Amino acid sequence: MLEVYPKELNEAAEALRKGGIVAFPTDTVWGVLARLEDEAACRRIYALKGREETKPLQVLVADLESALRLADLGPLEARFLRLAEAFWPGGLTLVVPGKGIPPWISQDGSVGLRMPAHDLLRALLRRLGGYAAATSLNRSGEPPVRTETEARGFPLDYVFPGEAGGLASSVVDLRTGKVLREGAIPKEALLPYLQDA
Repeated sequence: MLEVYPKELNEAAEALRKGGIVAFPTDTVWGVLARLEDEAACRRIYALKGREETKPLQVLVADLESALRLADLGPLEARFLRLAEAFWPGGLTLVVPGKGIPPWISQDGSVGLRMPAHDLLRALLRRLGGYAAATSLNRSGEPPVRTETEARGFPLDYVFPGEAGGLASSVVDLRTGKVLREGAIPKEALLPYLQDA
């Protein structure tokens, strides 16, 4: 799969390294990415969406090791690892206490982590050090973008070709054990993993 888009992967990574924002068709919905450390690029995402800056951005990770570098799990570690083993890579975002998460990603220091089930996207994340800030590509309050043609209607630095999976990720806040959003993974599938082991 990776050999199909070597040029596009290079171009997307270069755009992000130069401070750009990039649209990518993920395994859930179309997303918009920026380097997590790049405050200006992340703020462009907020402006693009018309999003309140109090609402955090998600962080997509290439692998479990990258996720663990950004998470301060403590007593949540066993539950986090059970959920990650069961549903990653895939459509599950896990909200946990963060480690060194900048305020333009999350104002309370938490972080929503997801490992996408998309080989090309994980390859791009590896080129960026293992992770990137992300959120759905749409104006806030409107449905996520469904097609590459729609994605190209936004003021972006690069649009990766392809089609997205469909449903947004399910979101679990491990600090409270609550399912915040039911999406690609049904709530009933998640609940057994939120009980005490």
